[in-house]
Amino acid sequence: MQLFCVWGQYAHTEEPFFSNVFGVASQTVLERYTPDTLAAIPLADLVAEIAAAGRQRLKAPDDIAQTLHRLARRAFRLHPDEQDARHQSLVLHLDTIRALEHQQQALDKVIARDMQAFRQTLTTIPGIGPVYGAGLLAEIGPIERFPSENALAKYAGLTWRPHQSGNFDADIRPLTRTGNVYLRYYFIEAAERVRVRDPQFKAFYEKKYHEATHHAHKRALVLTARKLVGVVYGMLTRGQIYDERKLMPH
Repeated sequence: MQLFCVWGQYAHTEEPFFSNVFGVASQTVLERYTPDTLAAIPLADLVAEIAAAGRQRLKAPDDIAQTLHRLARRAFRLHPDEQDARHQSLVLHLDTIRALEHQQQALDKVIARDMQAFRQTLTTIPGIGPVYGAGLLAEIGPIERFPSENALAKYAGLTWRPHQSGNFDADIRPLTRTGNVYLRYYFIEAAERVRVRDPQFKAFYEKKYHEATHHAHKRALVLTARKLVGVVYGMLTRGQIYDERKLMPH
């Protein structure tokens, strides 16, 4: 389907839409329909197909179907001679994405298997599985290298440059952007998952989110990642499993 070339809003619409443009349900639409055929299909049939492709897990498939109908009606049409080539190109790209996802899944299984050989406790943190746990351990190395959690945070680049003028302290202060970029990535990505699954981190994230005046999600997530640094440091130095009552910094 020529959605990416004729529907500029497909991945950027503000209307109810797929949470993952490259998820199974979205790929089903991309492969099976052109704007003309999508605009012509009865709405009830499209809702049923989207719900089935999403294994009944999608929120409001009827709203998604209505959005797709509106996009299809607004989309400009390609010349008929271009349609087949565009469609085939898109199908090949989707096949490539699936192949890469399959390789990633195989690699994740290897990492999970190899992690069993290590004595570690990071995967007891809700939301941190073997892949992110392995990434954190690999980039941190021996925890004895760091005399404090602040030293670990600095190494990860999760510190901020002061930006002050008189009594004014800027709400937007950039990260130092120094240190290990891979470790910073793992901490931030892990924080995104932990904040969803752990009540303490969720409450902290929401507090920082509502305090922010700009870039609320980004600011709250990075601050949550910085908090996670303290928890990880405490667990690694003490050899403890996760216990929010003892390890969550205030």
